[in-house]
Amino acid sequence: MHKIPNMPLGKVQQRHVVRIFFPRLYNAEWPVDQLPQEKLALIYDRCLRPTMLEIVPESRDKWPTTYAAAFAQSRSCTGSLAFSSTDIPWYRLELVATTLLAKLTGLGPAFRDAYFGHELRGTKGATIHNGEDEDERRLAMDDLFEHVNVNSLNFEQWHVDVALTISIPDHVVTWRQSSHHELLSHLMPDASPQQISRLINNKARFHLDRALQIKEFAGFRATTTRCAGASGLLYVQAYCTEKNVTYSLNPGIFRRRQAKELLQKETEARLIRDMDAMSNIFYECAGEGEVEGRDGCARLEIRVPLTDAMNSLSTLPEELIRRSVIAIDRRVWW
Repeated sequence: MHKIPNMPLGKVQQRHVVRIFFPRLYNAEWPVDQLPQEKLALIYDRCLRPTMLEIVPESRDKWPTTYAAAFAQSRSCTGSLAFSSTDIPWYRLELVATTLLAKLTGLGPAFRDAYFGHELRGTKGATIHNGEDEDERRLAMDDLFEHVNVNSLNFEQWHVDVALTISIPDHVVTWRQSSHHELLSHLMPDASPQQISRLINNKARFHLDRALQIKEFAGFRATTTRCAGASGLLYVQAYCTEKNVTYSLNPGIFRRRQAKELLQKETEARLIRDMDAMSNIFYECAGEGEVEGRDGCARLEIRVPLTDAMNSLSTLPEELIRRSVIAIDRRVWW
């Protein structure tokens, strides 16, 4: 679905994005999901702004006259874009949606059959719970869909990521490569050992993520959508959260370096300063000095239909956990 041309339309709080998809604009030979500027302008000028002026007339002073005016207003002096937002009362959202879809249909065949999609991302820290407690699982699910009318959903069309975290204080816990087959067999009990082996050997659907350049220390990512015996399981990811230390949405000191950075004194000096900063970060993660160190957890994530979310990955057998992970003292790791 992510290859269908779409545009973000609004947000609920910080993590919930509402998108509108245009399936008739999809072209398999040119699978670009972003809409070109001329179509965005057409949607805003003839559909979105007229809809808001009609359904929420109190906000007419907040909507730029044209898409071109809105684009110019959002551009900063450096050329980047900084967007503003306008609140819509919840009790008018349904009328906004039906009116907007009707106006889109009037634009022509290419904009017909548009539909809304809801994307809830980055919510894992907001729904921490004890997976073995059914009441806690239910409360976590209610929190996740706090701003969604669950009764109007087709549960088969919604997917949820369910995760389980394994941790030991003062340690970094990571996955063993030798456990991958057994772990997948546990998650897909209807799949035969041969089917699991074929999945692991399929480089297009299974990827290893090694740690510390040690063969046995490895997580994985597996696309199980077409795997026989997956029983609705769409995706599996096993990784170590120690990657949070070096991960960044934007290129930072832990970015991938190029050899040419060593050829000029200025870039070489900057590289040396960055290496000093990285060393200090790892030193602090180890718990040296006067700061509390930083642990790492083994995390297992699966993507399942919403119908199965409540009863998926509530726990793992203790013996399987013992065979699947290894705990390293964080001073040794870092």
